[in-house]
Amino acid sequence: MLRFPAALTFALLFLLNACDQEAKKQAAAAAARAAQDSVNWAAYRAGDWKNHGCDLISDDDVIALFGVDPQRDVLNTRTLPEQAFCLRTWNKPDWKERENANEKETATSYLDPQNSLIVQVFSYPSDEHARQQFESLKRDRRDTYDEDVPDLGEGALWSSTTVTLLVKKGHSMLSIALNYKDVPHDNLDKAREVAEVALRKM
Repeated sequence: MLRFPAALTFALLFLLNACDQEAKKQAAAAAARAAQDSVNWAAYRAGDWKNHGCDLISDDDVIALFGVDPQRDVLNTRTLPEQAFCLRTWNKPDWKERENANEKETATSYLDPQNSLIVQVFSYPSDEHARQQFESLKRDRRDTYDEDVPDLGEGALWSSTTVTLLVKKGHSMLSIALNYKDVPHDNLDKAREVAEVALRKM
């Protein structure tokens, strides 16, 4: 009678040990990937993110943040050489209806059939230069950047006019222009989510 519980206990200990070893392997692999990412991001940052604008927010990030199906929604990614710039466009779910409505003579306003996301990084010689530029925009362009966005980077401003979120971090300024919702200000929450993903990589 005692053999069965002892065998069961041994089997459970064996399984737990195997699971523990697998978990340790996975953790070590994740740590190695994170270390390599840190090296890559540091190298990109040293180059002011030139030619790496589409790494800052990747296609996978866009798919996760916006629920995009790349083929169905025709996800398109474009960059510019020697710049920290990335433009992505994808169709809205009702893009056909929007296009049809836009073609009607009775259309009173244009309904954009596409979403767009432009991510740019502007680099300055130092943190102080970036801070001065940020304060200048806050002071002199208040008609455009009319809203402070709290608890994001080292300071953030939103413009409903240009649907653009500016975020200061170190010697850089992150710019996210998002045309996703029809009401301009409604884009702010999603732009903030995009910024949070990018800031983790900067």
